[in-house]
Amino acid sequence: MSQRNPLNERYTTEDRMGKTRKSAASAKPAAKRAATVRSAPQKTKKEKRAEQRERERKADEKRYRAQRDLYNVPTEEYRRLRRTWWIVLVAAVACTVLSFALSAVSGLETVSTVFLVVGYALILFALYIDFGKTRKLRKQYAAQVAKNKSKAVRAEQKRARAEQRALESEAKENPEGAAGEEPRGKGVFSKLFKR
Repeated sequence: MSQRNPLNERYTTEDRMGKTRKSAASAKPAAKRAATVRSAPQKTKKEKRAEQRERERKADEKRYRAQRDLYNVPTEEYRRLRRTWWIVLVAAVACTVLSFALSAVSGLETVSTVFLVVGYALILFALYIDFGKTRKLRKQYAAQVAKNKSKAVRAEQKRARAEQRALESEAKENPEGAAGEEPRGKGVFSKLFKR
């Protein structure tokens, strides 16, 4: 605070009667320029490479999840075709192994050849199921997913998958047959060629 009148009694005597108050600004410590600005330390090449690998891993994981979701079409027809494909593939391997086992026995070469032909025919049938029927369903599902990217549609799909999982877990808990379950058809192959 500045002195107002130098001829005032309190300023002319040696022993001061009162005190002048200092301003609040002088009580604050002086801040250095840009004291609050923090700069990140320079990253080493090793840290940069580790960050790049982590970004690539996350991108790969995201791509993998998207591909996995496209290969798990949530329809009953797709699941039925996949079960049929596995059954045919296992039967083909069994016929081929049986053929090689019978080829060692003398006198059963013709039976061995028949089993080998049946095994190769089943392998071709499994390829037809995979590349023909299930691939078509996967492409339709991928187009449908690409077309429906809104949050509401994704939430509905998530809810449908959750219901499906709940039904499957309920079916596992109650193997005698859940209420409302339709009777099974004649066989796997009768439904396969249904149009």
